[in-house]
Amino acid sequence: MAAYPVSSGPTFPLDLFNYQYCEVLLKVPNSPSGLPVFNTTGFGGDCPNYSALTGQAILDSYNATYPVNNPYGLPSGAYDIILDWPRNWIYDQGVSAPTGATESLVLDVPYPNIPGDPTTTFGFAAFNTDVTGLAYIPSSAVRNATWTYFADNLIFQLIDPSDNLYVMQSYARFIDPDLAYENLQDVDYMTSVMGLPVGWSYSVAQLAQQFDNISAGNAILVQDALGNSYMQVDPALSKYPVVTTPGPMPIFGIGMAFGFSRRLRARIKKAAV
Repeated sequence: MAAYPVSSGPTFPLDLFNYQYCEVLLKVPNSPSGLPVFNTTGFGGDCPNYSALTGQAILDSYNATYPVNNPYGLPSGAYDIILDWPRNWIYDQGVSAPTGATESLVLDVPYPNIPGDPTTTFGFAAFNTDVTGLAYIPSSAVRNATWTYFADNLIFQLIDPSDNLYVMQSYARFIDPDLAYENLQDVDYMTSVMGLPVGWSYSVAQLAQQFDNISAGNAILVQDALGNSYMQVDPALSKYPVVTTPGPMPIFGIGMAFGFSRRLRARIKKAAV
C-alpha cells in the first residue's frame, strides 16, 4: 500500500474544463502549515469510483506513506479527513505547486472490492488553513498557482463586503449531487440556493481575453454554501479582462450564441460528469 510516495509529477489533460476530480484534506496534530491537501488531478484518471473510496483507506495510506520524520516534510499521524469530492474544475489549464516543494508527492489509495481498478493516486497539492469547508469564511492554501481561463469563456464570481473578488475554480457535487455547469450560469437560481450573507454577491461574466488567476505563495480561498470553491483575484498579480453579463447567460448575437452553445455542449459531453 502506498509504496511510491514520490512521482515524476502529474500529467494534465490539455483542457481541464469540467474535469472531475477527488480531493481530500488530512487532519494532523500540531501541523505548523495547516492541513495537507491531496487531489487526483493529473494522476491517472478522473476519480470515477469516488463513491467506493473510504476514509479509513485514505488515513491508512497517508500514515503508512508519511510516518514520523518522513523525508518529504509532511506531518505525520493523521487522525481524520475531510472528503471534498466529487468536484469539477472550471478553469482550462493549471500550474500549481506547494510552496517549497521540489517533488510531486503521491498517495495511493485502494478501492475496496473493485476488480481491475485497485487503487487511485492522489497528489499533494497544498497546505490549507483549518477553516476549509466553512461557507464564506476565507482560508488560505500555501501554494504557487496559475489558473488559466480561456478567452470568451464564462467565469463565476463572488464579491465580498470589502469588494474582494473571488473567481470560481471548481464546483462541487457532494452537497447537491445534481449541480451542473449549466446551473452556474443562472444567477437568479444560484443566488436563491447559495445562502449568500449580507454584502456578498454572485455574478457571471464572459472573458474578453485569456485570464490567468495567479497566487504567489499564498492563495486566498473561499467556499460557498454548495461547496463551490473560489480563489481571490490579487490585482497586483492578475489582470482581469471581463465583460460583465448580468443575466443567467451572456448576451451574444444569434450566430455567436449558437456557436458558443455548440462548443460548450461538446466540451461538457467529453468531460467527466
